[in-house]
Amino acid sequence: MATDGVFVVGDVHGCLYTLAELLKQWNHERETLVQIGDLIVGGAWSPEVVALARRLEKQYGERAVFLLGNHEQSAIEYFEQQQPTEWLQRGGSAALAAYARRGFSLAADIEWFRTRPVFWENNAVFVSHAGVGDTDDPYNRRNRRGVVWYRGPLVNIGKLQIVGHVPVEEPTYSRTEHCWRIDTGARRGKKLSALRLDAEGRVVETISVPVDRKDLVPSESSQ
Repeated sequence: MATDGVFVVGDVHGCLYTLAELLKQWNHERETLVQIGDLIVGGAWSPEVVALARRLEKQYGERAVFLLGNHEQSAIEYFEQQQPTEWLQRGGSAALAAYARRGFSLAADIEWFRTRPVFWENNAVFVSHAGVGDTDDPYNRRNRRGVVWYRGPLVNIGKLQIVGHVPVEEPTYSRTEHCWRIDTGARRGKKLSALRLDAEGRVVETISVPVDRKDLVPSESSQ
């Protein structure tokens, strides 16, 4: 279905109430929702956030897109290995405990994670979790220099990139990279942000909401 614009949401990190508040700004009749990954780990509600995303995808189809973030990919890799990984120490263990404690199916969500695209684009905009850097294999979800994992300078690809992954205080534009970064620290109890773009790919609004206190959990080592 044709839409007039795009509504791009940053890293949610288990912040269910904050995401629900931000989504009040999404015009689902005229905009495609693109969320840039990292639905899980950090806030109190990782399983519930994934459940909400899956409901939105089922309801709105191609107008509700949820990309793969490094935390979803880390969950996939943990599930495959079934042995301790660094991800468990970076918040994965708390997310797994929430699944077990509240009766959600991690196995089912892992299969959903496997189906997540690593990017979304139109004629003017390219959205991914971490952005296109200097690598020959940017779309390999296991490549630590690819669009799921990379933390370095991005390549100017000739269309606007929108990424998360590396936290910033406010949604920030880099002219050199032709890129907006919109991970504003929801995992750290700060803000969840979004960009509203028109049909030509121009950013017409930046939106940020503070993390709801109901989403907070005791502090953990962050990455």
